[in-house]
Amino acid sequence: MGLFRRAARPDDGSVLPHPHAPADETRSVRIEPLNAAELVWAAQHREIISGLCAGTVDTQTLGDLFDRVQAIWLQSDARDRADPESLVHAFGVSLGDLVAQRVPGLVWGSAHDDGSPELVLTHPEHDLVVFPVSSVASSWGTAPVGWVAEYVQEASTGAVEILTGERQAH
Repeated sequence: MGLFRRAARPDDGSVLPHPHAPADETRSVRIEPLNAAELVWAAQHREIISGLCAGTVDTQTLGDLFDRVQAIWLQSDARDRADPESLVHAFGVSLGDLVAQRVPGLVWGSAHDDGSPELVLTHPEHDLVVFPVSSVASSWGTAPVGWVAEYVQEASTGAVEILTGERQAH
């Protein structure tokens, strides 16, 4: 799935190789803590999903909601389809929260490169960056039923393996 990639974590404020561009090592990214606006943005998107899940956001509930919403979106007339960006963001934040719950030490951060900042999961002591919002964006409209549970399992297991040194660098 290409969920994440190891990257050297600088301790001098320099940049990391961008995990989404393994063929183009010239792109770079720096990870920073979320600022106040990003914290509010993430909270607003969590509230969207929490409201739709009656307050219980677990892998099964989020997966069922994702499958239903994506199916409804796909069944709508392509000319009348709403831009899925806010759905992608809401599902991405909630998906990342589920992964972070399963991987000790993962926290939200803001990845900055040449474009707009992107919310990512990172670890303060390891070279791991996970891109749940981007994963939803790249899968939206084509994700099979059950994709959320598969993503949470694969991302969580892979991240734990990387953090414990059991997985070799890709």
